[in-house]
Amino acid sequence: MDYRLAGQGSLRGRKPLCYNETKMLSRLVEQVNTEKIIRRVLSPQVIPAYRWDALAGLLGGIYMGAIFPFVMRIARADLHASRLEISLLTAAPFIGSLLAPLWARQMVGRAKMPFCVYSWTFARALFFGMFLVTRAWHFVLLIGLAQIIGSISGPAYTALMKDIYPDEERGRAMGLVRVGSYSAVLIVSLFVGHLLDSGIPFKWVFSIAAAVGIIGAWCFSRVPVMESSAPAAQQERLSALGFWLQTVAILKHNQGFRWFAASVMTYGFGNLVAFTIYPLYQVDRLHVTNIQVATLTNASSISSIIAFAYWGHFMDRNGALWTALVNILLQCLIPIVYFFSGAWWHLIPAAVVQGIAGAGIELAYLNVILTLSEEGKEAQYQALHSMLLGIRGTIAPFVAVPVLRMLGFHASFLVCLSLMLLGAYMQAVSLRAYRRRGV
Repeated sequence: MDYRLAGQGSLRGRKPLCYNETKMLSRLVEQVNTEKIIRRVLSPQVIPAYRWDALAGLLGGIYMGAIFPFVMRIARADLHASRLEISLLTAAPFIGSLLAPLWARQMVGRAKMPFCVYSWTFARALFFGMFLVTRAWHFVLLIGLAQIIGSISGPAYTALMKDIYPDEERGRAMGLVRVGSYSAVLIVSLFVGHLLDSGIPFKWVFSIAAAVGIIGAWCFSRVPVMESSAPAAQQERLSALGFWLQTVAILKHNQGFRWFAASVMTYGFGNLVAFTIYPLYQVDRLHVTNIQVATLTNASSISSIIAFAYWGHFMDRNGALWTALVNILLQCLIPIVYFFSGAWWHLIPAAVVQGIAGAGIELAYLNVILTLSEEGKEAQYQALHSMLLGIRGTIAPFVAVPVLRMLGFHASFLVCLSLMLLGAYMQAVSLRAYRRRGV
C-alpha cells in the first residue's frame, strides 16, 4: 500500500507514520518468520532439506489445488464423461502403481532423486496438452497418463524420505511440509473455482498450474540427500523376476507387514469404491457447482492443514501404526455422512473428516512402511505397497459402477463402510503383531 496516496491533507505529516508502520511490519515479520518457528520444531541439521522440500510442496500444492479438485466435475458435468470414464479416472494412478516393483528394481544402484523429479516433470507437462481436448475421452486420457507417469516416483520418494529426515523428526518435518502444500490447495482451489465458474477455460488454468508444478519438481531436486547404497550390490545380482519374487515374499516372512497389507487392501478397496461413487452422488443427486466443490475442498484443506501439524507430532510420539489405525476409523465416518446427506452442505462434515483422516493416513502409511521394512529395502517395501495399491485401485473403481447399479447409492455406502471397518480390524492386528513379535 502506498501511504502517500492513502493519507489526507499534507503529505509531509505522513512520513514519520510511514516509517513507524514499516518498522512495526518489520518486527511482525521477524516474529512470524518461518525460520524462527521451524527452529523450535526441527533440528538445524534438518532445516536446509526442509526449506527446499517445503518450497516444492508449496508449488506442488498450487498445481494440485488448481487441477485435481475439479477433474471429476469437469469430466462429468462439462464433458459428459460416462460412468466408465469416471471409473478410469479413479483407477489411473493405481494402474501406474502396478509397475512399482519394476521402478524399484531400476532404482537399485542408482540415485533416487531423478525418479521423482523426471516423473513429476513429465507428468505435469502433459497438462499443456489440454488445449487439444475436445471430448471426454481426450480429457480422461491426459489425466490418466499424467497420474500413471507420476506414480513412478512412489518407491523413490519413500526411500528419499528415509534418507532426508531422521526417524525421530520425520513426522514433524513431513507434516510441516504438507501444511504449506495444503494451504496452497486451500487458497488456489477457491480462486480457481471462481475462475472456472466465471467462464475461464480449464485448459488455460490447467496449463498454468502445470508450469508451476514443474518448477516445484525442480525445487525438490535441490533437497540435499545422503543416500545409502550399502545393500545395492546384493540386490544388483537379482534379475527382474528374482527381484519381483523377493518383493512378494515379504508378505510371507514379515507378519506385521502382511497384516498391514491386508488392511490396506480391504479398507482401501471399500474406500475407493466409495470415492468413485461420491462424485457421482454429488453431481447426479446434489447437483454441486464448481464453487461448492471448492468449498468442500477448502473445508478438507483447512482440516488437513491443522491435522498435518498435529499428526506429525502424534506419530513421532505414538508411532505410525497406531496413527494409521486411528485415522482409518475416522475415515469410516465419511460414508455414514454421505448416507444421511440430502444437500451439498451436508457434506461439509465429511470433507472435514476427510481432511483430518487423509492427512493422518498420508503421513502414517509412508512411515508404517519405513517402520516395518528391513534396512536398505525401503523402496522394495514401498514397491510392494504400491503394487497392492495398484491391484485394489485398478479393480475397485470398476466394481463401484455395477455395485451402484445393483444397490443404489445408500446401500453402496453401507457396503463400503463394512469393508472399511474390516480393514480397520486388520490394521489393529498388524499393530499387535508388531508390538508382540516385531518385524
